[in-house]
Amino acid sequence: MRFRRAALLVVACLFSGALVLAQSPNGAISGVVLDPTGAVVVGAEVIVVNDATRVEYSTTTNGEGIYVIPNLPPGPYRVQVAKIGFKTLIKPDIILNVQDALAINFDLPVGASSETVTVTGGAPLIDTQDAAVSTVVDRQFADNVPMNGRSFQTLITLAPGVVTVPGAVAGGVGEFSINGQRTEANYFVVDGVAANTGTVAIDVGNASGVGGASPS
Repeated sequence: MRFRRAALLVVACLFSGALVLAQSPNGAISGVVLDPTGAVVVGAEVIVVNDATRVEYSTTTNGEGIYVIPNLPPGPYRVQVAKIGFKTLIKPDIILNVQDALAINFDLPVGASSETVTVTGGAPLIDTQDAAVSTVVDRQFADNVPMNGRSFQTLITLAPGVVTVPGAVAGGVGEFSINGQRTEANYFVVDGVAANTGTVAIDVGNASGVGGASPS
């Protein structure tokens, strides 16, 4: 048990120092692979499969039994872990959201690698990147929420810690402040393209949204 905590700390350090996911839509999956005695499994093959695109990403565990697969596009995934002398484990139904850094650990049971075991339960997935508060809005959520003008700006204000800062001119537009940060700290992306130049919050009648204006 003491080793498990140490291994998780190592994974957290890897992400805080080596992987920089800021301002990128991609995420990462990492974890520790152990045998039934709690010892690390070195050289286990780890394959992460995107269920939507069928693209595979693979790696092997290092000397501490740790695997890290960065730069994964958001989407549904499954993770497969295999090693000679152990049964193959598959963890399905993993949802990776924007900038997620999930830690998924495995305890490999002894047996033939041709035997496959599907892991359907387990502890909740842990984001090892940081303690930031985030909100993921999918299409179904957006369809079920009444929004003025069907603007995604309405969805931004539903996230924890988001407020609209009034503009300097009476009746003018404002900007978003998140958890007390300066409005200039926001980073907007539309269809993967940065949209930060003069980005403002607009909420006037039915004309609501994020508008771009050239700097003066």
